[in-house]
Amino acid sequence: MRGIALSTAAFVALLVPAETAEAGDGCDKFAWSVARELAWFSAPDKVNVTSGARLATRPSGAFVMRLKPAGEASFVLPPERTPRSDGSFGGTVSFPVVERAGIYQVTLSDEAWVDVIQDGRFVRSVGSSRRRDCSSVQKTVRLELAATSFVLQVSNVASDAIVIAISPSQ
Repeated sequence: MRGIALSTAAFVALLVPAETAEAGDGCDKFAWSVARELAWFSAPDKVNVTSGARLATRPSGAFVMRLKPAGEASFVLPPERTPRSDGSFGGTVSFPVVERAGIYQVTLSDEAWVDVIQDGRFVRSVGSSRRRDCSSVQKTVRLELAATSFVLQVSNVASDAIVIAISPSQ
């Protein structure tokens, strides 16, 4: 009888869609939904952006940011958090004027510190949520952006690339 129960459980597990399994690993426990970002992060055609780039438009989905070793990364302002490791990576990307002022969401695939700078000052977050048990998204931060250009800085990243999405919050 026990063998039948285990076989049935294994069969049922095969029927559960991958999205449901991923959502069960903590991705559905953020302070707000990251379902849109999870879809963007899993897309195969993400744009690659090199640290230091000035973009003409904000990518409409997720993008891969290629980083530099912390000692080589140039920042507009020193990161608000000092990197915990000399072996970490970081970088910046400059963006044009946002379409409209309001609350924007910056979502990261990996553990990192994120700063957004407008008019030479750090933009303060209005909320953040972090989950170490979500395999695709580690952190999401909401910030109130003015209708002006901005710089995204990431630091204290363990690898030389990170997937990021920036969009108006829902």
